[in-house]
Amino acid sequence: VLPEIHVIRLGSVAIATNPFELFLDYGNKIRARSPARQTFLIQLCCGSWGYLPTKKAEEGSHYSAYVSSGYAGHEGGDLLVRKTLTELNKLFEA
Repeated sequence: VLPEIHVIRLGSVAIATNPFELFLDYGNKIRARSPARQTFLIQLCCGSWGYLPTKKAEEGSHYSAYVSSGYAGHEGGDLLVRKTLTELNKLFEA
């Protein structure tokens, strides 16, 4: 089940929402690959699904990488990045 996300384009700027508190790596991946000149990520929207840890955080037993801290692990984070970028790319197709 994919979480509810939204994307909007305002000229050369994009805004994307998601219900997670992202680990920094996910936000960096989305912004780096976004076709927008500037991409803003709004977290904890449409409910809160908790932390979205990276694989490194899960392996290191980071406090927010436990199952009780959220609903998804690093596989969900990779999926969220791909889905967000797919939607952003649709907004900027020529």
